[in-house]
Amino acid sequence: MKKYSTKKEREQHLENWRKSSLSKNAYAIKAGISPRTFIGWTWIGAKPKEPGFVEIPKEKIAGSSQGIVIEKSGITIRVPLAVGVQELQTVFAALGGVQ
Repeated sequence: MKKYSTKKEREQHLENWRKSSLSKNAYAIKAGISPRTFIGWTWIGAKPKEPGFVEIPKEKIAGSSQGIVIEKSGITIRVPLAVGVQELQTVFAALGGVQ
């Protein structure tokens, strides 16, 4: 894999990736960049996320006998009532939330 050492080269790749419909991994492979390196570039200068919960207005939460539906920022999450704490922690971790 080729090394990109200048900030200008990294910024150009990041701009190209944002304009593409590719995942970070797919773009890196297509561009001949180590996916691990490219993903690291996407984090440079990014604000660290503060752990915690996102407040969701009551009108966005709909209960049913089968589960709970949460809608936030165009994302819908359906949580069955039978889901356990461990499963929820896995989902939150995958979404970049708290554990």
